[in-house]
Amino acid sequence: MEKADTGRMVESIAKVVINSGEEILNAEKAGALFGISGWAMYKRAKNGTAPAHKLGKKIYFFRSELVGQLLNSEP
Repeated sequence: MEKADTGRMVESIAKVVINSGEEILNAEKAGALFGISGWAMYKRAKNGTAPAHKLGKKIYFFRSELVGQLLNSEP
């Protein structure tokens, strides 16, 4: 994929996210929801125990997905 294509893709994703009102979190902020470090959040994303999204080398999280996971994991 060319750099120009990647830029357009990022812009498209940003428009969807902004229009939906979704909050995007980095690993540190996402980890704070679970009471863990950002590094631990990266590990959860890597092993598939936390819903994460990757764009290039960046990993990000949607607050609604993390909250949904927290609510579904409660006994």
